[in-house]
Amino acid sequence: MCSGESFAASVRRVRSFWEASEGKTTEQPPARVAIEGLKTLTAVHFAMVNGDKQVDRRTFLQTTAVAGGAFSVAGCMGGGGSDTAVLGMLQPFTGEVAWVGESSEVAMNIAVDQINEAGGMNGTDIEIVTEDTEANQQTATSALRKLIDSNGASAILGPTSFTLPAVMDIAQESQVPIISPTAGTSVLDDRGGNYIFRTSASDSLGGKAMARIARDNGYEEIAVMYVDNQGGRSFGQTVIEGFEALGGTITTEVALTPGKSSYRSELTEAFQDEPEFVSLTAGTQTGQIILDQWDEQGLGGVWGLSNDMQTDSFAADVGAPLEDSYAIGPLPGGEKYDEFAAEYESRAGESPQPFTPEGYDATMLAALAAEAAESNSGNDLAGEIPAVSKDGETVTSFQAGADALDNGTNIDYDGASGPVDITSQGNIRSSFAVFQSTGSEWEQVGEIAADSLDF
Repeated sequence: MCSGESFAASVRRVRSFWEASEGKTTEQPPARVAIEGLKTLTAVHFAMVNGDKQVDRRTFLQTTAVAGGAFSVAGCMGGGGSDTAVLGMLQPFTGEVAWVGESSEVAMNIAVDQINEAGGMNGTDIEIVTEDTEANQQTATSALRKLIDSNGASAILGPTSFTLPAVMDIAQESQVPIISPTAGTSVLDDRGGNYIFRTSASDSLGGKAMARIARDNGYEEIAVMYVDNQGGRSFGQTVIEGFEALGGTITTEVALTPGKSSYRSELTEAFQDEPEFVSLTAGTQTGQIILDQWDEQGLGGVWGLSNDMQTDSFAADVGAPLEDSYAIGPLPGGEKYDEFAAEYESRAGESPQPFTPEGYDATMLAALAAEAAESNSGNDLAGEIPAVSKDGETVTSFQAGADALDNGTNIDYDGASGPVDITSQGNIRSSFAVFQSTGSEWEQVGEIAADSLDF
């Protein structure tokens, strides 16, 4: 069987062009399909040469791709290239943040389906190829090389803060852009922009948002606990700096070793001064162990949890002891979010999890940047990523963005996560939603504007 799409799929695609131009309705044999594909391509090219403005670059590329598929069907000749473009997904699918990979894949495939339905990336269908980082830097490094060298990825979607610092140099040397929807690490604050971008807010903002929640609710002294890795330190240290900048006092700072079965001694240390509010930055497995043992010890107080724990399943698993505690998460983005959320729920059977709107938007940005560059090369599209996110005609879909670009109009993509204005350092400024536990689920109770975090 030929690589790429099936025989029947190629027949349908070429036949649709042929029917549109000459009204044919009979299924054709492979040789005839190839002839018809060539006729269609020739007609479109002739129209372009003769100034038919109804035939633009995008239509020509789409027709070229279809005709190429027809010849592949008819001949099945070896040595040809793939008829799809690859976006590499580099996320954890195992370990305590496995939910990030699972939920992100759903979101990214929603975007891919919409892009392909609109004609693909420069007329080429795209597919997501996934690799599991295992939240391990060495594994992530090997996985990235595979996506770039073996799969020919045009761009990389991911990874998380745990592994991003380890793979940035490889992406930059390979000239393949990373667009991470899940990395808040403050390392990117100054290093981003050179093939490294993100659609999630920096911990430099997220940690301040947590500090503001504590201060706005009247807490003057808090303890801070965080997992001692890149992501945990980045967020936890910003909570400390932010809370002190707001005039508060940190009673205790506790760094946690991940993967332990007991954190009773760390809890004793954190609660030695009886803080009323404790900020915790951890994954769901570590977080649940800590909260279960906190409840067993009857230590009291209210928790402020990082967005890794702001999932439906975590709130339900911890249950009643978590009631009245807080969590932060990205602020959803209006009508586009509602549209995305409905499709996500229909596929996943649950509401969108943290970082899923950002994953959808990262995928859209990669495809729109390729359209702007008129190339699916990672090196070419990387330079267009900030450009398609701001300072142009507002668009909220791939189809609208591609059409505007074909007409020579600059675009400003606003997506499921809201405005996605990427700075020259590859960052965005994002507002945050404030959630509070009902004892079984998270309920949004407020929001914190990005402009209020300039302190």
